[in-house]
Amino acid sequence: MLKFVPVAVVVSAIAIPSLGAADDPPDGGWHHEIRPEAIAACKAKVEGDTCSFEGHHGTVEGTCRKVHTGDLACVRPHPHHEGAAP
Repeated sequence: MLKFVPVAVVVSAIAIPSLGAADDPPDGGWHHEIRPEAIAACKAKVEGDTCSFEGHHGTVEGTCRKVHTGDLACVRPHPHHEGAAP
């Protein structure tokens, strides 16, 4: 029984970090699903234009940005992405 404990500790130390990484996207970032309404809000616009659409919790106002899918979508501002302190 006592010989099993060190083996279990080593196996756990190796397995647990790899289980957490299994959910991460391949590029290392975490991406939210882009709503079709967000893409439609920027259909006739260019990157940097203001935009808005009706979201689950009311009107979303933002800026048209190229997102991880390559689409131009209406994205609400994130202070840490706009040059402000995190």
